[in-house]
Amino acid sequence: MAPRCGGQAVPGIDRGSHRGPTIVGASDPREPTSGSGGRAAGRGYSDDVDELGRPVQRAWQDLLILAAVLSEVVLTVLFDSGSGGLWRGGLMALLAGALLWRHQHWRWLLPVVLAVNALTASLSILVIAVYCYATRSQGRLRTLLVGVLAVAAIATSLLATDPSQAPIGVGASALTVTAAVATGMYTGTRRILLAQLQQRAEQAESGRAVAQEQARRAERTRIAREMHDIVAHKISLVAMHAGALEVNPQLERAQVQESAALIRETATTALSELREVLGVLRGDGEDAPLAPQPTWEDVRKLVTVSQAAGITVELFDFIDDPVPDQLARTAYRVVQEGLTNIHKHARHTKSRVALIGEVGTELVIEVSNVLPKGFTTDLPGARMGLSGIETRVMHAGGTITSGPTDDGRFEVRAVIPWPTTT
Repeated sequence: MAPRCGGQAVPGIDRGSHRGPTIVGASDPREPTSGSGGRAAGRGYSDDVDELGRPVQRAWQDLLILAAVLSEVVLTVLFDSGSGGLWRGGLMALLAGALLWRHQHWRWLLPVVLAVNALTASLSILVIAVYCYATRSQGRLRTLLVGVLAVAAIATSLLATDPSQAPIGVGASALTVTAAVATGMYTGTRRILLAQLQQRAEQAESGRAVAQEQARRAERTRIAREMHDIVAHKISLVAMHAGALEVNPQLERAQVQESAALIRETATTALSELREVLGVLRGDGEDAPLAPQPTWEDVRKLVTVSQAAGITVELFDFIDDPVPDQLARTAYRVVQEGLTNIHKHARHTKSRVALIGEVGTELVIEVSNVLPKGFTTDLPGARMGLSGIETRVMHAGGTITSGPTDDGRFEVRAVIPWPTTT
């Protein structure tokens, strides 16, 4: 049933079954911006550079490996008779260079290590290889590689030791291999941990950068919305009054003075409110007096001001209960934006504002106008205002629609919960 005003039904307004047109739209979910993971994510724990940016430690490890191999090369050359010591030392030197190159093709060194060990019976080569594989590999691969090398080391010890000293040689080899495995696993685990910590730190830094950028965007949006709410409505009124003076050059002097005074007053008010908002946004607004927040009575005054500007607009007010301040401010912005759009795009058509609701249900705000035929305006509009009031209404738990209706009107309709005050 249509509500009644002064005993008359209001045409086109139905409390219970009013159909809203096209939804302006809910806020689009922001695509999450994932952290890049940075350099550590793509680098892995097997790179040459230390995960904390300290390549010196890796250099010392390589130098120690090289020193161990070269020491055996020197001992072999000095104490082996004949030419055998020279080629054995040469093979071990080549293998030392290959081990230092392990960061690129370290998995393929196992056959080389075993082949050289078969020719030279060099236990140190096997121990170094065990350390390298324990450092670089993980899981089953590490177990397989280290196991093969450990068996080769024990076999080498058995073959190179007098049978009476075999238990001692095998025990010493086992302890040496165990120490190499433990040291290698510790080094590899530490690299992985450092890489993970570095990756997390870089992801956290990236996340902070994304959060800061989102905060800046939100602040820019808030500033734009505040500017629009303050300036757009009053500037549209100024344009309306100035346009009336332009198209009516034969107005009486008193009418011209009245319109000029309205233009001056409206522009002065807009500038004053703009200065106050800018002072707050600059951070020095603590001492600047803030403009009074709009009340429910100000919602009705919006219609009166528009009527004074020459807009044919009717007000259908069915609100009897006191309206909470927060709800009144949201309603004020909705009505203000609706009338601003009428001023800019449909000032020569008939329009109306309807306010319906009661405590404990919801507040319905409808601002509509007859769609103009062939009418254009040179006033700019970028839907910033509709987007702004959409955000306000959604924050209040309501919904808002905007678009043409079946009866040839353009309507902005907001439905906002009106809770019972306690």
